[in-house]
Amino acid sequence: MYDTIIIGGGVAGLAAALRLRKRGDRVLVLEKNSYVGGKMNAYHSKGYRWDTGPSLFTIPTVVDELYELYGRNPRDYYDYNTDTVACRYFFRDGLRTTFYTDREQLKTEIAEKFGDDVNAVDAYLDKSREKFESMGQIFLQISIHKFSELPWGKIAGMSGKIARMDLFKDLNQLNQKKFKDPRLIQIFNRYTTYNGSNPYEASGIYSMIAHLEQNIGTFFPKGGMRAIPEGFHRLGQEEGVEYELGVTIEACTPKAEGGYTVTTTTQTYAAKRVVCAVDCVQFYKRILKDEALYNKYSKQESSTSALILYMGVKKEFPELGLHNIFFSDDYKAEFKSLFKDKKIALDGTVYVHISSKLNPEDAPEGGENWFVMMNVPAGIDIDDALEAEIREAILTRLEKALGKDSKPYVETELSWKPTQIAADTGAHLGSVYGAASNRKIAALTRHPNFSRKYKDLYFCGGTVHPGGGIPLAIQSAKIVDKLVASER
Repeated sequence: MYDTIIIGGGVAGLAAALRLRKRGDRVLVLEKNSYVGGKMNAYHSKGYRWDTGPSLFTIPTVVDELYELYGRNPRDYYDYNTDTVACRYFFRDGLRTTFYTDREQLKTEIAEKFGDDVNAVDAYLDKSREKFESMGQIFLQISIHKFSELPWGKIAGMSGKIARMDLFKDLNQLNQKKFKDPRLIQIFNRYTTYNGSNPYEASGIYSMIAHLEQNIGTFFPKGGMRAIPEGFHRLGQEEGVEYELGVTIEACTPKAEGGYTVTTTTQTYAAKRVVCAVDCVQFYKRILKDEALYNKYSKQESSTSALILYMGVKKEFPELGLHNIFFSDDYKAEFKSLFKDKKIALDGTVYVHISSKLNPEDAPEGGENWFVMMNVPAGIDIDDALEAEIREAILTRLEKALGKDSKPYVETELSWKPTQIAADTGAHLGSVYGAASNRKIAALTRHPNFSRKYKDLYFCGGTVHPGGGIPLAIQSAKIVDKLVASER
C-alpha cells in the first residue's frame, strides 16, 4: 500500500513526489514514457541537441526551493546561465529591436527604436511587478477553488488594489492605453502566448508576465531544460521516491472503503490517495473513465498547439540570440485564425530558440541548433505536404528578415506536430497549455487542484490551476502538497 501514487512523471509530478515524500509518504510515480520530464525531453542528431518542449526558464528560485527543502545545494544537481537579453524582435517592416533585461539599456533601446515615452515603459514594468507580487503571488500559490484555503485577510487588505489590476479589460486594450507605437503594443501583447491564449480576449492581468522576463530575468539551464526534471528525479531516487517508467496505466479505480487501485498492463497498485499529474482531460477519458467530467473539461476552449522544427544549421547567425521572435504583420488576424477560424496562418509569428548561444556544446563548432516554432490551432492535422509548405514559408520569412540564406545550411532536421505532441505527451488535441485563458474569469473555470467528486484525488501540472509553464507547473505541486497537509 502506497500513501500516494502520482500518475505522470512530468516536472509537476516529480515536484509533487518530492514534497509528499518529505512529509513521510511512501510515494510511487508511474510514467508511460521510458524517461521522466514529460514534454521536457531532448533530441540529438549529428552533434546537435534540442530540448523538445519548454525553452524559456524563469524564476529559478521555484526549482531551487525543492532542493533546499531537503537541505541540498541546488547547484549540485543543476546549474544555469543568465542572459542579459530577454528576447530579440524582428518586424516585417525591417525593424529589429533587443529587449535587454537591464532596465536602463531597455529604455535607451525603446527611445531609439520606437520613440515612445520611456517613462511609460518604466511605469508598465513597475506595475507588472506590483501585480505579480500582490495579486499574482497570492492567487498563484493557493487553491483558489477551495473556500477554506483563500487568505481572506490578505484579500480584504488588497481590495483597493484589485480594481487597478486590469482584470476586466483585455491585454490589448491595456497596452493600447499605455503605448503609442503599434509594434511596441505587439511586443507586450505577446505575453499571453506564454499560456497559449489570445491577447485580444485574455485579461489584462497577464501583463504581470512581463515582470518574470524583464524584471526577474531570463535564464537557461546548463545541459538544457532536461537538467530540471533529471535533477528532480535524481533527488527523488536518493530520498526513496519509487518510480515505474515505461508503464501503460489502464485504470484508476476508487475503492468503497477509501483509497484507490491503479492498474497498469502488468500490475495493480493500491494507494490512499492519487495525484493526477497528466492532462486532466485525458485522465478522465482514459484512466478514471468518468465520461461526465471528460465531457465537461473537453468542451473548454483549448490553448494553442504548435508545429516545431528542430534544425541543425551549419552556420552561425550573430543577429540571433537565445530567444527570437519574428512577428506577423497583422497580429489580430493571426489570433482570429488560431482561435476562431481554426486555420494555420502561414504568415504567422515565428519563435526561434537557439540554446547553443548559451550552451555551445548543443551544436558543433560553427553551427547552431534552431528550435523553430509556429503556433497552430489545437486538434489540427498537419500532413507532410502542409508541413513542407509551412516550413518553406517560415524559412523564406527568416531569410528575408535576416538578409541572408539559411535553407542551404540546414543539415539535419526533425519535427513535432500536434498529433505527435498528443501521442507523446498525452496532451488533449495536442494543446500545449490545456485550456486557454481567453475568458476574463479563466482562472476560476480552470480545473482545480483537487476533485470535488472523488475524495483524496488531487491534480497538478500545466492543465490545471495555476496554469502552464515550468514555474506554474511546479507551483501546482506545492498547492497539492498544502491541500494534502491541511486535509490530514
